[in-house]
Amino acid sequence: MTEKLKPVQARVPESVEDELDRLVESGRYASRSEAIREALRKLLAEESRGSLRELADRAGVSEEDMLEELDDVRNG
Repeated sequence: MTEKLKPVQARVPESVEDELDRLVESGRYASRSEAIREALRKLLAEESRGSLRELADRAGVSEEDMLEELDDVRNG
């Protein structure tokens, strides 16, 4: 299922705009929008991992144990 894309406006320093343009010109991303979407996906994933680590710490579960449990769930 393809999620509908919604426009979002953000103001960034000119230096960031220049870096975005360099990423696009290098062929790493097809557009500024694609680069920004990827950056946001990474940010949100990192935030989720941080929340999981915090919950695991509170429960006294090591990150290694948490990852092993995740592997078990994925592999059935």
